[in-house]
Amino acid sequence: MLSIGRAIMRRALVFSSAGLLVLSAAPVSATDSVDELVELNVGAWAGEAELNEVYAPDGVHTATFYDRTNEYTGPEEIASVAGRGSIEPLGPRIEIPSAEGEWRWASFASLGGGMACLFHAVDGQITRHDCVLPEPSNGSRPRVGLADVAASSEIDVAVERLYGSWGPETSLELLAEVYAPDAVHTARYLDITRSYTGPEEILAVASHGSPGVIGERVDFEAPEGELAWADVSDVAGGTVCIYRAVDGMITRHDCVLPIAG
Repeated sequence: MLSIGRAIMRRALVFSSAGLLVLSAAPVSATDSVDELVELNVGAWAGEAELNEVYAPDGVHTATFYDRTNEYTGPEEIASVAGRGSIEPLGPRIEIPSAEGEWRWASFASLGGGMACLFHAVDGQITRHDCVLPEPSNGSRPRVGLADVAASSEIDVAVERLYGSWGPETSLELLAEVYAPDAVHTARYLDITRSYTGPEEILAVASHGSPGVIGERVDFEAPEGELAWADVSDVAGGTVCIYRAVDGMITRHDCVLPIAG
């Protein structure tokens, strides 16, 4: 990987009117790989690189909580939230199929009890960075690590039941075996969030089809009696979701999709 320090020096060099070599304030050149861009982004959020090296001038970062979505456009606005803490990646980075000249991926971090983010980059700079967190906007879940083997085994069972309950043949009875009576499923599109409460409302979307999983599932630490995990599906070309379950029943199922609603 390219080091943060070397990446920071990639600004254009120009001559001033006095003939002195100076650093240009012009936009920096694009990065050469997803690995390099991911490293730069982690460094920028830790204050070790500049955000305009990472995000396009009109790049958008969103953070979707249980109760709202906060949106920041351009490096200057993103800087207002990036300075609040460094990113601690967890689990694998999931590469998502994309068009020529574009990169798309999902990654996971320890913030807020375990969050997941979708990224879209064009010509080596991030144009979208959309995250979903398992808490309200005034919440303060601690950072977490990865779940232990025992918890992952319980998640295996929950996931098998979950995906078995989605599809054209689903029913209210099937979903009621997976989702708690007051469970909430949300779908955050680029422009709107749609919310469904309880198995009866979730049935309206679960009947559309069973998602196919892209890459590995990421299992988070969770309090006693709870399970927490995230995955990437092929819905809309690449959707990331985080889940919370209590006593084996899903209570939250929150997703970010890379399309308008």
